[in-house]
Amino acid sequence: MTKNFQKRLDQLVSKELSKTIIPLKTEKGILVGDVLIVNEHNIKHIYKNQELLYKDISLNAAAIKIANLLATNIASLKIDQIYKADQDYGKWFIDSQMLRSQYQKYLNNNDFERADNAWARYQESRERALNAKKHVETLISI
Repeated sequence: MTKNFQKRLDQLVSKELSKTIIPLKTEKGILVGDVLIVNEHNIKHIYKNQELLYKDISLNAAAIKIANLLATNIASLKIDQIYKADQDYGKWFIDSQMLRSQYQKYLNNNDFERADNAWARYQESRERALNAKKHVETLISI
């Protein structure tokens, strides 16, 4: 009984590991199978066969998952869902950072009414960014 259980467990582990390719760091970027992730100022671009497939990816985990799915030729619909969710996250994250910068500028100029308005907008944008990130993480884990 124990041998059968161990054999089945080994099969399941092997099957799951075959779905994931270990990333390898190179001079050009991170190589996942035949898919290259290039980092440019904290934004990632994904190439396959030297062709740009996805650009401006914000989250490392999203880039790695997309590269793995591309390298193993799995579920292009899932790739598109992850990419779109990452784009939403990136949009809200940048928006929140700009609003936080505006808030600081208004505070420095003693314009407290505009600072309050910018802070409220920042908090809303930050919350949307956090929700978008959770959505990306959910898609990645499935």
